[in-house]
Amino acid sequence: MVRWLLAVWLGVALPVATARAQATIRMSESDAVARALVAAPLVVRSDRMRDVVAAERVGAGVLLPANPVASATVGHRRDESGSRPPATGTEWSLRVEQMVEVAGQRGTRVREADRAVAVAAEEQRLARLDTRVAARSAYVSLQVVRAQADAAARRLELGDQLLQAARARVRAGAASDIELHLAEVERGRFEHEHAEAELAVGDAERALQLVTGIDGDVRIEPTSPLSPPPPVQGELHALVERAVANRAERQVVRSAVAHVDATTTRLSRERVPNPTLFVDVGEQVPGQLYVGGGVALPLPLWRRNQGELARARAERRRLEDEDRLLVREIELEVATALRTLQTRQAEAKLWSERIVPSAEANMELVRQGWLGGKLDLFRVVQVAREAADARRRELEVIGDLWRARIELDRATGNAS
Repeated sequence: MVRWLLAVWLGVALPVATARAQATIRMSESDAVARALVAAPLVVRSDRMRDVVAAERVGAGVLLPANPVASATVGHRRDESGSRPPATGTEWSLRVEQMVEVAGQRGTRVREADRAVAVAAEEQRLARLDTRVAARSAYVSLQVVRAQADAAARRLELGDQLLQAARARVRAGAASDIELHLAEVERGRFEHEHAEAELAVGDAERALQLVTGIDGDVRIEPTSPLSPPPPVQGELHALVERAVANRAERQVVRSAVAHVDATTTRLSRERVPNPTLFVDVGEQVPGQLYVGGGVALPLPLWRRNQGELARARAERRRLEDEDRLLVREIELEVATALRTLQTRQAEAKLWSERIVPSAEANMELVRQGWLGGKLDLFRVVQVAREAADARRRELEVIGDLWRARIELDRATGNAS
């Protein structure tokens, strides 16, 4: 109650206290990836799907293909043939039958289920690789917007300094109200940019929370430094060979081919007719008891899994073409990713080593000149905006460089 009254009196005390109570998590890039591999939606869904596919093996491993069938009949016989004694009275019969497999169909079903599990396992591995990429990208995005928010905070401090200096110059008669108003406008602009940067930080935090499974209103503080990624080892042809051999998508297709082959084997084996063994017991009047057995065998004349086999063969041809198309796509993806990475590296070097240092040095020189009365505030504002834009663009280029490196790692099958 006391806190609420203080909040009403001070106006902003309650929001400030709430912000201070917000939980903060310090997280490195490896921590983000580790959390994502446990709690990311894509990983959770792939794990559960693998469990569903693995459950199919329970039905595939059943020893007998069908339940036994029992049938009974009962009736009354009336004999008018004149036989002695007359065959008149109640009669009944009982039959029990069981179909059995004689061509090893159970083994083919189990192997087919195992191949399906292998496909699900490869899809699970692909989901984990994609999750690594998503976690790394989300982490880099948070690093970039965090750095931009810090830069915006420093620009806001600069705006405060300019505003204080402008007020002092106006009081001393060294400047007019025009400079004071310009300083106020620029300070407000810096404050707006800082607020926008903080909103971007919140959006990036929520994106990282989603992929890492973090709930609640928390503040994530990256601990890994935002520096350019290490150079890529290997030439284009080596990277392409590595990608063609390691890409998880190809492993999924190959497992799917093995699954289709297992399905074809099962369908072919199931064309062998399964006999049904039966036993008959019946009682006829007067006092006649019959016990016997036999075998029923279906004749595979019209139905021999023709449609299912044709579909399986067509599916195998589709997967073979899919594998060939994947190889071509992988080659193009690796070449494009490598070219993009090299371009981003050159851009990042240009901004970090030439443009940003020159812009910041120029801003400091102009500020000192304004304080010394040699330059007007208009020039200070212009140079400050140029330096802010240069720093913001540098951070964007570093983020693009990291995303290009992550994309190359994904394209080569190395998302770690």
